[in-house]
Amino acid sequence: MRTPRARQDIPPELGRFVTLGRLGAGGMGVVYAAYDPELDRKVAVKLLHPRLTGSEKQDLGRARLLREAQAMAQLSHPNVVTLFDVGTYGGQIFIAMEFVQGLPLSEWLKQPHTWREVVAVFLAAGRGLAAAHSRGIVHGDFKPDNVIVDAEGRARVLDFGLATAQDRGDRPTTAGEHPLGRSNRASLELAQPGRSGALTGTPPYISPEQYLGEPASASADQYAFCVSLHEGLYGVRPYHGDDLPALRQAVLL
Repeated sequence: MRTPRARQDIPPELGRFVTLGRLGAGGMGVVYAAYDPELDRKVAVKLLHPRLTGSEKQDLGRARLLREAQAMAQLSHPNVVTLFDVGTYGGQIFIAMEFVQGLPLSEWLKQPHTWREVVAVFLAAGRGLAAAHSRGIVHGDFKPDNVIVDAEGRARVLDFGLATAQDRGDRPTTAGEHPLGRSNRASLELAQPGRSGALTGTPPYISPEQYLGEPASASADQYAFCVSLHEGLYGVRPYHGDDLPALRQAVLL
């Protein structure tokens, strides 16, 4: 009798995708394993968390999920999770992605690995992050929890919910062109972190310039990458603080 109750909160279908079970949840979204009958493959589907329906955070959650889909749609790289589709369920946006059987990098690091193995996985994740930067996309929340490592040791960056577009004066574009496209760039800039003075991201990985009120940039992603690598190699982060003000002070000193 426990199985039917356990599935009460799981939608039977999300668009054409048949749900198989719940994989996990974050502050804004729930991720389900699902089956795509048209293409005969397993996928991961992220849907806005049901508890946000009708709340003040619903619009923010929808914007973040849409921003994530738009950012991922610009990327095709072996070290970035692939986007397959976007749809709606009950008035909410969902995104269907590549299903990766593996562990978050944060969990993978708890297992015994040589420093060379750790560096190799981070180099792969760094290539995925660099691919985003080459398309003018700032991840905005890089950390070990947002990298998944499969059984073969291949790393993929995921969770672009805080992604933003970055002005790129280093490479000219053709007339009327932007690497994100006009409409996607405009959408990615909606509620861009830092422009309104709001601090977004995960505090231990937030860059000094963000603590000073600057918007997230590729260099902020690189800072988060370096903090994550330090954590992966030494088991601790380079800066510590019992609360946000203390952590900010430690980073800025």
